[in-house]
Amino acid sequence: MECTFGCFLYIMSTPNQPKLTFGKNERLKSRSTIDSLFIQNNIIRIYPFKLVWITNEFDLPHIEVGVSVSKRIFKAAVKRNFIKRRMRECYRLNKMLLYKKIESKNIKISFMLIYVGNNILPYNEFNTKIKQLLIRLGDIIDKEND
Repeated sequence: MECTFGCFLYIMSTPNQPKLTFGKNERLKSRSTIDSLFIQNNIIRIYPFKLVWITNEFDLPHIEVGVSVSKRIFKAAVKRNFIKRRMRECYRLNKMLLYKKIESKNIKISFMLIYVGNNILPYNEFNTKIKQLLIRLGDIIDKEND
């Protein structure tokens, strides 16, 4: 089902597919983790996004995500919030691409999605770029942990 804005509406998840939620436990909130993201400096760039990430040992496969939009580029908070909302939504719908890559590994991935573009892209481009980022991150982590 498609809405008037060009995005797809997901009404219910099927029994074979888990719920596509973005809960509190998936949000990157720890100040020390955020600081260590930028110290280690593992970066993937696909314009208009920059993804900064780290991995740690953990009991279960776990992912923490943060989103950011520059105040210098987008002065109005309304635009920044719109972009962040769209980034979280695209991640939420495509996170299984990354979870499938790490399901057998006991690692925790923490990453920050940063929007570095000068203008707001259409939803379809947002979605494809975030998919590409998640696939590339999954491939990199797969190679590192084999």
